[in-house]
Amino acid sequence: MNTAGKRLVAIPMKDPRDAKTRLGLALTPEERGQLALSLFRVTVNRLRDAIEGLGPQIDLAVVSASPTIREEAETLGLRVIDDGGAASLSLAVEAAANWATTHGYDALCVLPGDLADPDPVDLAWLLDHPLEDATAVICPAKDLGTNALMVPLPCPFAFAYGAKSTIRHRRAAEAAGLTPVMMPLGSLRVDIDTVADLHHLPTGHLRHLRQENAQ
Repeated sequence: MNTAGKRLVAIPMKDPRDAKTRLGLALTPEERGQLALSLFRVTVNRLRDAIEGLGPQIDLAVVSASPTIREEAETLGLRVIDDGGAASLSLAVEAAANWATTHGYDALCVLPGDLADPDPVDLAWLLDHPLEDATAVICPAKDLGTNALMVPLPCPFAFAYGAKSTIRHRRAAEAAGLTPVMMPLGSLRVDIDTVADLHHLPTGHLRHLRQENAQ
């Protein structure tokens, strides 16, 4: 069990009205927004299951300028980091890293809020990984995006999210003198971005969502 100092898990979130636009061929705007919120809630619940019993203090936060997301986060009991309407995911994560450093956290774990079916065991394995030996932990997505990134604070390199960002983050960590640890955890490989990703959702998830939306 890791006994490192306190860590912050930050979940960047768009406003539900702007979420999941690539699912427009399969879902209505209302369904896309509801799906984004549903996946976010599942991720938070799985994280809470994961951190129970872990050694380091691990706090959860959402990173967003959306009033809807802020209200949802407060209902869920999360810390809220205002990213000031950041123009990119990298800038939103930078805002989270700056906030966490200022508030005395020793490490930051960035996790998307749209994972298809995150496993608490995988999340615990990630969050309990030691960083004392100047390491950065990277969980690649199926398309080589970065579906989880855990770094010591202050982070010594710039965040570089986007297509195949796993490669850029690995190179940036190495250039900054960190040892990148690649952690290809199965349940963290898939986030819901495209219509083809929908079949990775747990059985009944989408049907339940549509039933709720129809009420």
